[in-house]
Amino acid sequence: MAPEVREPALRAGGAPDGHRARAGAAAWIVGGLAIVALLAPVIANERPLLARVDGRLIAPAFADLPILGPLFDAPVVRSIPWYQKETGRAIVLLRPPVPYSYRGILLDDALLPPGRRHLLGTDALGRDLLARLIHGTRPSLLIGFVATAVSLLLGLFLGALAAMRGGAADLLIVRLVDVVACFPPFVLALAFVAASGHGGLWPVAAGIALNRWTGMARYVRGEILRHRRGDLWASARATGASAPRLVVRHLLPLLAGPLAVMASFGVAHAIVLESSLSFVGFGVEPPAPSWGTILAESRATLDAAWWPVVFPSLGLLVTLGALCLAAERVGGAGRGRQEPLF
Repeated sequence: MAPEVREPALRAGGAPDGHRARAGAAAWIVGGLAIVALLAPVIANERPLLARVDGRLIAPAFADLPILGPLFDAPVVRSIPWYQKETGRAIVLLRPPVPYSYRGILLDDALLPPGRRHLLGTDALGRDLLARLIHGTRPSLLIGFVATAVSLLLGLFLGALAAMRGGAADLLIVRLVDVVACFPPFVLALAFVAASGHGGLWPVAAGIALNRWTGMARYVRGEILRHRRGDLWASARATGASAPRLVVRHLLPLLAGPLAVMASFGVAHAIVLESSLSFVGFGVEPPAPSWGTILAESRATLDAAWWPVVFPSLGLLVTLGALCLAAERVGGAGRGRQEPLF
């Protein structure tokens, strides 16, 4: 008698429980990385979280936070050498979990292996590798999300415009999509950043967004053309809905699931491009770290130390894997599962 073959347990969405668990864990990892990127100055900083100066409590590390930083900044915060063990009139009450700056150079501590003092070791300039990885999360994720958001909006607008206007506008946009899609993404992004004259977050994000919108524009145009002959379009037109309202109110909700999946994979692709640009010297400008910059700096010491290469590579691998699994989770939710992503 042939042995019974059991199928994996399925839920309402049709996905195996194990796969759903992995996708949910990946979504939590992405959320955790976003929190780390936002709170990097209070997680890894040579400045203390809380200190007393002349009887007054201050929070020096919080001065480096985006947006809220000026509320905690003061001349006394910048005047005290917090990297020294003896800080004079300042009494340190609480230090961050990683009490090192991403830009603090200590040549005596160069290329220290992972240990109790430096959990992931140090680089060739004695900078704590864990602190640099934590602070490198912010530019990498920020560029990934900003570039994807810009490409999504650009693809939605041009794809909808081509489908709704038709004629010469449709032909022009389709040909523009074909021309842009001919260039390798890395080459196009590299050319844009080089033409801008300097690197940094916004030129890199714009260069990456320029080559990511074509797939979204093609998809939106094709779906709108397909629905224009359907009952939904005819019903909405019969109620007097204008073409822009019809697209925004009726068609975009139908495309939300696939577009969310494309955006999730787009973030992963943008992070890879940012790391590649930083690796060749056209990405985030020093002293701000990014994962690609850390890998580029580790080339000179590859024969003497393995940790400056391995740990940033593992960070990239985990982040990209989590984004891809989260994209599948988003796709499953868009196909009809109403359970929350987190």
